[in-house]
Amino acid sequence: LSEKKFNLSDLSASDFDLSEDGTPLLEDGTETKKKTTPGITINKSQRQLYQVQTNKRSTESGTNLHPSYIKRKHLNQVMKSWQYPLHFIDFETIAPAVPYYTSTSPYDMVAFQFSHHIIKSQNNDGSLEVEHASEFLHTEQGSPNVSFLKALLNAIGSVETDGGTVFQWSPHESHVLRSMLSSPEVSSSLSSQEISALSAILKTGMVDLCKLATKYYYVDGSGGSSSIKRLLKSTLNASPQLKEIYGSPTYNSRNFDHFQWYQLDDSGCAKDPYDIISEINPNQHGSANVTEGGAACAAFHELQNNLDLDVHDRKSIENSLLRYCELDTLAMVMIFQAWLAMGQHIDQK
Repeated sequence: LSEKKFNLSDLSASDFDLSEDGTPLLEDGTETKKKTTPGITINKSQRQLYQVQTNKRSTESGTNLHPSYIKRKHLNQVMKSWQYPLHFIDFETIAPAVPYYTSTSPYDMVAFQFSHHIIKSQNNDGSLEVEHASEFLHTEQGSPNVSFLKALLNAIGSVETDGGTVFQWSPHESHVLRSMLSSPEVSSSLSSQEISALSAILKTGMVDLCKLATKYYYVDGSGGSSSIKRLLKSTLNASPQLKEIYGSPTYNSRNFDHFQWYQLDDSGCAKDPYDIISEINPNQHGSANVTEGGAACAAFHELQNNLDLDVHDRKSIENSLLRYCELDTLAMVMIFQAWLAMGQHIDQK
């Protein structure tokens, strides 16, 4: 404030104790401070500097530029440790204050949906075969947790015997799985072999892609956030690889037929895929399509408790939930694909 720097465009690297290339500075104020070795991860000051640079580019050029900063060397070291097949999973859960089911308590975890994408291997040309391999959505009455876990085990299999790497975005999935496996309902309903196989997923460790994004990745347009919903659109804008893969109507799954995920908005930038699914076949019940976690909880609550829903509206809500959860795991796959390509072409910052 004493220097009258009131706008992001007024700031420079030195305001964040960084050199112009983002290298952390020492405290001595000498020229030797610029010779420090870049850190392994993107620290908070560097992330703030990248946001300032984003603002300056936009202000000075008047156009939307989408450069990315990726710690290629260190992220690649992590990625090389992953074993195929790669499993990308996302859970939708609710913990109602008023229990839905008998023998449950207030705020007990209810896992009502998951999505699962798989990449079995990388082809010789570097391409990946992406498949939306399985999904689960509880549509009946009664607690879904046991059915959920059985379906999850059937989808992933035994990572101890079959190998593979399981991915999540934030530690939500591992917390949910750990909580469910410790519940009396599950321990009395699953066999010891099933519990052992599911516990192995926790034992081998789920890879938290959000944590890796925070450590190694920044992209213009994300606002410095590592939220998958903030990163997805920005990564689509920054990645020629994703434009090539998803820029034509070639994506097929249970919920999408010849679908094109890379679409342009009126400004010539990639549309947010979550906005795209919000526009698909709105239901006649008056509720919007599901595009975020809170809406997924509300939709499931509606399915469990609104006995006046007709068959058409019920099916419409179910389809909206399935599309949303599938996009969550596809978003993880997209960012993984972008990292692979960026690691080949972008120098470490």
